[in-house]
Amino acid sequence: MTERTTRLPVAALRFSFALAAAFTVFAYVTTQVRAVRTGSPWQDDPYDAVVSFTVFLVPALSALTALRALLCRGGRPQPAHRVDQLLRAACLSTVLVAATTAADCTAAVLHADHAYWNGGTPWLIASLVPLAVAAAVGLLLQWQAFGRLPRPTGRLPENGDWLADLALLVELVTARLPGPLRHPAARLAPGTAAQFARHHITAVAATASLTAGLGLAVDQAVGEGAPGPLLFVIKVGIASGGFFAFCTLCNSVLRIAVPGRTGGRWRRAIRRAAAAAALAVPVATGLRDPLRPVIGPVDTLGELAGLLLGAALLAGAVTFAAALARQEGD
Repeated sequence: MTERTTRLPVAALRFSFALAAAFTVFAYVTTQVRAVRTGSPWQDDPYDAVVSFTVFLVPALSALTALRALLCRGGRPQPAHRVDQLLRAACLSTVLVAATTAADCTAAVLHADHAYWNGGTPWLIASLVPLAVAAAVGLLLQWQAFGRLPRPTGRLPENGDWLADLALLVELVTARLPGPLRHPAARLAPGTAAQFARHHITAVAATASLTAGLGLAVDQAVGEGAPGPLLFVIKVGIASGGFFAFCTLCNSVLRIAVPGRTGGRWRRAIRRAAAAAALAVPVATGLRDPLRPVIGPVDTLGELAGLLLGAALLAGAVTFAAALARQEGD
């Protein structure tokens, strides 16, 4: 059966790209420019933990979305699954912007780090208003665009995910290369690579997350000075955990790999537990001060490492048990 086609919601996608660009500039300036950051209400955790990830995730997600949207040039009707997934990615990017804005607004309302506020702080807080309005407009545009999409008619086709389209883009680029470069590039076999990643999506996500976590920790070490071994490992774990959890979310929401290749119920439960454990690491890091009355002081690296390990084990165990129980109920 031929898959339905539909028009690309150009306005909703373009608005999300513009919002992502504006947010990236805002997040970078308010977190990396020292003169601005010193008066920021959201310069410390738990608020800073949010923007520490979204400042990387929003532009990366938007870049991948824009790259895949290149397949939609010409204004021709597109496969419904492609339009749906592009719109999902734009919506997720906008949600990340909205969540960061909400965290920053909360910090301002609660007068976080009030002792460090200066003459620039009111301007920082005021800059949240257009960002919040733009995020609300973006979500409205995307909601309306979703309403115009045709209803899904069953499972996705075999090549109905992001991996297939990214492989197609590589093939199109390879075909445009000069002869001496085209033949070596063709040996990369993007379709085969996509198929491998589709069957090992969790391992690929874990490898990519660990690489990103290492890169971020090394970058911080270069900029701030080399930390001790334990602190370096903790930083890598926090960053890698957040990135892995986000990759897992993206695979579920955006359909990076075709659903259905999920293995048995034990494997599914393990994957969900791993994602929950990974997410618990940055969450526990950001909430360690608000949770001090419950968990006690976390003043040393050993105590922080114990907190993160305990949070990961607890979240993973609870999620694993809940996933198995739910599957048995189904």
